[in-house]
Amino acid sequence: MPDSPNAPRWRDALQLHLDEYVVPLAARSSYEIVPYGIFDNTPTPETYRAFAGELTYRYFMPTRKEYWWLGINSHLECYAVFLASAAQIFGRRNYRDLAYRQLEWVMGANPFSSCLMTGEGMRNPYPHSRYIGLIPGGIMNGIAGNANDEPILDLNNQMDWRTAEYWSPQNAYYEWAVSALEMPT
Repeated sequence: MPDSPNAPRWRDALQLHLDEYVVPLAARSSYEIVPYGIFDNTPTPETYRAFAGELTYRYFMPTRKEYWWLGINSHLECYAVFLASAAQIFGRRNYRDLAYRQLEWVMGANPFSSCLMTGEGMRNPYPHSRYIGLIPGGIMNGIAGNANDEPILDLNNQMDWRTAEYWSPQNAYYEWAVSALEMPT
């Protein structure tokens, strides 16, 4: 299929997003994870980190609603897919390496040294799974953040759905990312 006439503009936009946002902000984290988002100033009373001008960022989802915030596994795995695909398109090894870093966070290279995939690694949280119990290979919501943008994870078997519940996007993005990383470059 031939390229769209807008393909060069799309490639430029993707590379700009990667080189001006993803790569530099991931480099600010000792774990090299992609922040959850960039924001205009501080939209909630929580801690936001300065980026540029009025722009701020957080590594973890804001807790702006008392009950609706959760871990960032699907966010990181989605970026792993994007970075792995971009590594092939642009021939950039650093994108591929950064894609692996997002998956390594899920598999235990995180502040808790906890593997967030049931049946793999060490220090697994006990999953919140009301209906089907343990799922070998199931991936949990993952590490969330508090109001100070510090990592939190249920390691006390409290069945906290925000961090320890299985959810389909985590599993789908993980498989997709691994498949994209296995493609020859």
